[in-house]
Amino acid sequence: MKIGFFCYDNAAGDAMAILAKSAEELGHQVVLFPKQVLGYAVEHAAEMRDCDVVVTGLSSFQTQEELDLVEMLDKGSIKWVMFEDVPGTCMRPLVKTRDMVWRADLVLLASPAVEGAAKEFGYRCPLVYLGPPPQWRKEYEMLMAAIRANKRRQITNIRYGFDGRDVTGVNFDRCVFIGLIGGKDPVENNRVIKLVTGKVIQVIGAESAAGTGVVFAFGKHPGERAERKDGMSDAEFEAEKARFGALFAEREEMLRDFWVADMSGWKGVELAAAVDVMVYASGTNISVAGAFARRPAVYLDDEGVRARIAKQSGGDGSWFVAELGGAIKAKSGEDLLACIKTALSDPGRTTLFKQQEAAFPMPDDWHTEVKIIDYLEDFAHARW
Repeated sequence: MKIGFFCYDNAAGDAMAILAKSAEELGHQVVLFPKQVLGYAVEHAAEMRDCDVVVTGLSSFQTQEELDLVEMLDKGSIKWVMFEDVPGTCMRPLVKTRDMVWRADLVLLASPAVEGAAKEFGYRCPLVYLGPPPQWRKEYEMLMAAIRANKRRQITNIRYGFDGRDVTGVNFDRCVFIGLIGGKDPVENNRVIKLVTGKVIQVIGAESAAGTGVVFAFGKHPGERAERKDGMSDAEFEAEKARFGALFAEREEMLRDFWVADMSGWKGVELAAAVDVMVYASGTNISVAGAFARRPAVYLDDEGVRARIAKQSGGDGSWFVAELGGAIKAKSGEDLLACIKTALSDPGRTTLFKQQEAAFPMPDDWHTEVKIIDYLEDFAHARW
């Protein structure tokens, strides 16, 4: 059997790579398109036109990357399998997504809980749950390896703001490290950073946060970058790059009076392993791994975050990890500081870890990729 795999997004792209490797090991021919390369799938669509099955995700902001590819494939000879990397991704809020549900031959769900909503969205094909998406295991294993490696000890580049002031002699062992992982929107990321740092300032008064023993560690999302969209001129692309540059400069100004750990080159799971508490403000797979690993976490669930997630993922803008209790949910900026304090306290952590154990139990068999490929083999040869 020949199987094609593609998703533009980072985490779902990782899942495609895991599935493709498993398919090859099981003796199948594979075509794997790279992630996060705009226009690649359409440009190379001919490479998948003789596949028996094509598996794609649906990206958050670049959903058309997968749907444009599927439109170029022959419905009569190629089965399209829609793969969810997190619950609900089969229902991305793009008009074209709803228009294309008739084309799907199978949806691989990330959770059985979304089956009803997917049917209401319009899917009439089989909706199947075979276990947790395989990239969750990868993220979890990477996180556990980072914890065992004591990544905190490897944070060597801590500075006071971004102006290079000397920090020699500061005992960072006594500091609280707060990790922040944003989403793809730099405007929203800056809003959240301002909100978090502002709450710290409220506690310590007008003096510099450097005296509080708090170190902020911010991890940029891989998708937080200027991208050249279809039809964009050179001048428009340069303007977009300048806009991102101005937002990054604004971020540096926000953090100028804080201890900041430079996490450049660090993976998100390494950041999560190194800090005392993570603050999430987006739907990231790292929060899933953190819940399985029983790590302290706070999820900002205010109107701004919900609006952004609803725009990219549909629904009410909630994030399933927080809804299930995998992180302490802060409903507003005013609630944020109290939630961080709870996550840092022994009673708060005990309660959170119990919630994580109940909602994110360790699977008996986490090698979902083998189950998926075996299922696809039977599915490809089934009668239409």
